[in-house]
Amino acid sequence: MKVAGIITLLRHAWARHRIPLIPITLAVGLFEFLLTRLAPLPDEVNWLANLMAVIPQDLRALAGNDVAVTAGGFLALGYGHPFFIVLMSVWVIRTSTAAVAGEVGLGTMDLLASRPVPRWHFVAAGMKTIALGLALIVASAWTGTAIGLHLRPLDVPASAYLPLAAGAWLLFAAWGSVALLISATRRDGGQAIGWSTALLAASFVLEYLARLWPAISALRPLSLFRYYEVQSVLASGLPRASILVFGVTIIGGILLSILAIQRRDL
Repeated sequence: MKVAGIITLLRHAWARHRIPLIPITLAVGLFEFLLTRLAPLPDEVNWLANLMAVIPQDLRALAGNDVAVTAGGFLALGYGHPFFIVLMSVWVIRTSTAAVAGEVGLGTMDLLASRPVPRWHFVAAGMKTIALGLALIVASAWTGTAIGLHLRPLDVPASAYLPLAAGAWLLFAAWGSVALLISATRRDGGQAIGWSTALLAASFVLEYLARLWPAISALRPLSLFRYYEVQSVLASGLPRASILVFGVTIIGGILLSILAIQRRDL
């Protein structure tokens, strides 16, 4: 019975979100594929390295650890590019806010809550919807990279980008759990979207500014984006510290969401 209840809610979520998921998935895959067409060839790397050498240090600091003068490093930028970040964020915010606050605001929660299922099922179904959608999106991203590298060899294996895809999934699953917690405490989907968007954007800006402004550099670990540096992940894999931070955030967000929905009026 418990599994049947979650499956029913998953079907409901799929009916609501499947249409936007398709273009998001295709757009991300196409974007990563196009980057393989734009990446520098091995004989162009030295030219790019010389160009970067003449750029002032202050300007190079704007890119932080994202400076890339190799084909492999260039493709890694696609997994941290604002286009990629925005589309992943759209999916996370849409599905998380709709899981609880959206249903309450639309008045459909009364119908859903009338079913003989525990309240925590709404959180479980919401998190599964977020996670499965993210899995499809990052799989499409990696597939786009893999197809591009097959058609245009750049001396870098497609398998090198699997840690980046996994890291992106963990990062946005963590954000999904945070947004789900916000949704579990709001009565209107618009409010949940506003708070979730503001928090995610503030975290992204904090991580960026903390790289440039020494006075606030100590605040950088407060941003989840701090734990997903694409060039470092490409070179050394996803650090254990990052996995720990994302894992704790996901579990904590889910548990607090369950606690919040158990104590609120639907």
